[in-house]
Amino acid sequence: MTAHWLYTIPLWLLAILLVGGSAAVAMGGVLLARRLGWTVSADDNAGAGFLHAFLGVVYAVALGLIVVTVQADYGDVDEAVVREASSVGDLYRVADGLAEPMRSQLRGEIRDYVDLVVRDEWPAVARGGSSERTAQAMDGIARHVIRFHPPAGHDVDLYPQLLTTVQTVLDARRERLIQGVDGISAVTWMVIVLGGLITLGFACTFHMDSRRAQLALTGLMGTSFALMIFLIIAMDHPLWGDLSIGPDAFRSLQTSFTRMAGEDARHARGAPGHGVGIVLQ
Repeated sequence: MTAHWLYTIPLWLLAILLVGGSAAVAMGGVLLARRLGWTVSADDNAGAGFLHAFLGVVYAVALGLIVVTVQADYGDVDEAVVREASSVGDLYRVADGLAEPMRSQLRGEIRDYVDLVVRDEWPAVARGGSSERTAQAMDGIARHVIRFHPPAGHDVDLYPQLLTTVQTVLDARRERLIQGVDGISAVTWMVIVLGGLITLGFACTFHMDSRRAQLALTGLMGTSFALMIFLIIAMDHPLWGDLSIGPDAFRSLQTSFTRMAGEDARHARGAPGHGVGIVLQ
């Protein structure tokens, strides 16, 4: 797993470090190859160019697949966050049809869980940790629903939907927490770094009459390599770093809960409301 400290660096600074370091390595390789006489002759440039093109294509395909995988994982976690928040909202809505005291108790537990996700769990996960309080809150909701024995009446009809919705919430929560902090393996990082060094090192051995041109072109190759690494780091571990997925879906739930509480209060006072067809976002 990638060291978490890397994701505490601001993205702009990380980009500068990666681009500057990669370009410096590439241009330093050119100077070192020229100084030690490790450059191929001008007559061998064509053959060496063919080999380098083959090596570059193989590495580019492998790097491209890694980037696609990282982006797909990022999208999967984003979908899991939305799915979890939507399911929690559905659970809150279904609980509205239960009889008291189950109705108020379950809805209160759901509101507490959403508040803990936003205030406690999300910052903790972003720091590489976890939130035991939030996990216990979700366990309490699931236990409350599973152990609920509805009496005859409308609660019996709602109980299967309650169970199904809780299971959906639990599945989406696991997916968010597991995939959200998961990243590409150390072996994959080794392939990325060594493959880039080999590709850049090969380019440093070409013969060019203009040293300035060779330094510039090789530096651009290093910059291109660094930008791909930057993209992978920025999107890897979707719940870490400046480009991480935020709890916006859960904040939207908080707003919806507040709006519904106002509607409930107006109905309790007997005042005309604005309708009960509130859509949880």
